[in-house]
Amino acid sequence: MKTRTLILAGMGSFLLASIGQLPASLLIKALPADLAAPLQGVNGSLWQGGVSRVNWQGVQINNLQWDLHPAALLTGKLAADLRGNLVQGGQFEGNCAISISGNLACSGVNLTAIPAQALAPYLQGFMIPPLSGVFQASLHSLEWGQQTLPRLSGHGEWQEAGIQMLPQRFGAYTAVISAGEQGALNITLASAPGAAFTVDGTVTVQQDGQYQSQLTLTPGNSIDAGSKQFLNSFLGAPQTDGGYRIQEQGQLPAFN
Repeated sequence: MKTRTLILAGMGSFLLASIGQLPASLLIKALPADLAAPLQGVNGSLWQGGVSRVNWQGVQINNLQWDLHPAALLTGKLAADLRGNLVQGGQFEGNCAISISGNLACSGVNLTAIPAQALAPYLQGFMIPPLSGVFQASLHSLEWGQQTLPRLSGHGEWQEAGIQMLPQRFGAYTAVISAGEQGALNITLASAPGAAFTVDGTVTVQQDGQYQSQLTLTPGNSIDAGSKQFLNSFLGAPQTDGGYRIQEQGQLPAFN
């Protein structure tokens, strides 16, 4: 009985290894024609392959590469180490798995050298002017099931922060993302040492897209006259201590 089990296990491993060496281009033929994320330029094998371009929910990725984890198939999941380049600029890498039910779970996700101007389409609904600088992010976990809003935990940094219409650069600012009650996202914002502004406060986003922000923005002595004038026109007059209070609530544009 033990010998028979070993033989069957060996045959199963051989079959998996053989299937894994098949060209990844065969994957295209097995996928539905109306796939939400069409793949272009498939190369390599099923275990180690890639695509030259993929478009998923408006995000275009070039040179997406994967290293499949065969053992995850035994648990009903498709898992792989992923890495690629964003068309708008920057790179990403991480380990992601998707279950039979369609739930996505990722860990160790790193986003690097994302130009701030790439976020302009997502910020227009908040009346935020075009930004400059570079974004970095490291996500410890990302879970995206049937709910609209993903559950995230990790941190990010906005480096060489600025506004495109202004010449001054404001330094670096950080964000810590954590899961709140009932699937909400809590984002805690702060300024790095030496930043031109002192930023302190939180933004909370609920599962239905409702958000609430409570922030304090205090200019330092290095802020030039042009930046102060812009702040007064954009945020209104400062408080008696020179700081600006930002208290807003509303609905994320994508949820309207």
